[in-house]
Order: sequence, then structure tokens, then C-alpha cells
Amino acid sequence: LALEWAERGVKIFPERTDSRLREFLAEEYHLRKRHDDAMALVWAEFTDSPSLDHYQYLKSHSDRIDKWPAWRQKALAHLREDIAKMKRQARENPRAWPHRRADRSVLVEIFLWEKDVEAAWREAKEGGCTHDLWMELAAKREKDHPEDALPIYQARIEPTVAQTNNDAYHQAVGLLRKVHGLMSRLGREAEFARYLESIRSAHKPKRNFMKLLERAKWS
Repeated sequence: LALEWAERGVKIFPERTDSRLREFLAEEYHLRKRHDDAMALVWAEFTDSPSLDHYQYLKSHSDRIDKWPAWRQKALAHLREDIAKMKRQARENPRAWPHRRADRSVLVEIFLWEKDVEAAWREAKEGGCTHDLWMELAAKREKDHPEDALPIYQARIEPTVAQTNNDAYHQAVGLLRKVHGLMSRLGREAEFARYLESIRSAHKPKRNFMKLLERAKWS
């Protein structure tokens, strides 16, 4: 009886169906060996709201029937098509408020979760991603690819200082330490000295920030 009512609910509300209803039905279908019906519901959940969470949900169900490689390929292809569609819509109607980002943040998140940093890096370079993901990529690449991480950290310094509060100033100094370490590894100490001086000059009125820079050790 519960299965019957759940199926009625999905039929009556085929769009934006409650995820709990889909999850219940998918589990029941798997128990009844109706795997295709289960995967159809899980796929609908993913396409309604493409995200890392729903990608992981898709994997958990396809693993149960040993078909993850095929579903993974289908999911990645859908994400790329979705990104292309959103970009077209943005060009055609630039004033419209997008319901999702048109960059490759979800793909970057997925590849990072799969521990494929190189693939995540390629996606970010080709299509962009959120600031937080850029920072995560920089942290993962700074050891073996300092030249990649360096501009990412530098790009975050000015926006961080612009927040004009002590926490932000501490964060900015932390970023400067990372920049200093990377430039030192790359043999660019003189360039860092000039860069630091430009930061001092640009933000001289920010006394608390200046105090932190004075107390920092750069040698």
C-alpha cells in the first residue's frame, strides 16, 4: 500500500518531486529487482539538481547493480550539456537571473572528490569555478606545481584586505606568507620584496593591517 501511494505521488508531481519520495521508491524498486525503475528515479533526482551530492547518490545506486562506469559517463555528459545550455541562455538573455552557475564548479567538485586533481584543474582552467574551489585547487597543487598555485593566492589578497576587518587582515597575511613561500621556492625573492612593498603602499591607511605586516617575518 505504501508503494502504491508513493507511485501515485510521483505520478501526480512528476516535476520537482520530493527527494524523500524518490528515495523511498528507489529503495523499494531495488528490493523488488526493478533496478531500471529505481535508476530512472535516481537519474531524475540528479538532472533536476546536478550537484556533487546527487552525483554521489547516483553512484551509490548504480554501484548496487555494478553499472557505475556507464552512469558516470552519462552524468558527466549531462553536466557538460547543462553548462553549455546555461551559457547559451546567458548570452541570449543576459538580464535573466541564472538558477545555477554556468561555470564548471560541479565538475571540479566531482573530480576533486574522485581524487583526480589534474582533471579538476583542467576544468577550472577551461571553465572557471568558485573562489573556494580555486583555493582548494591551489592547496592541492602548491607542492608539485607552485607556479599554478601562486597566482590563485595572489588574486585573493586584494579582495580579502578590502573586507577591512582584523580577521580579514590576518587571512591576507596568511596568503602573503603562502605567496612568499612559493616565490622563494621559485627563486623569485626579489620579486616578492617588490610585491610586498606594493601591498604596503596600496593599503598604508589601514593601520591594523600595516601592524600585522610589520610584525610578520619574511626571511
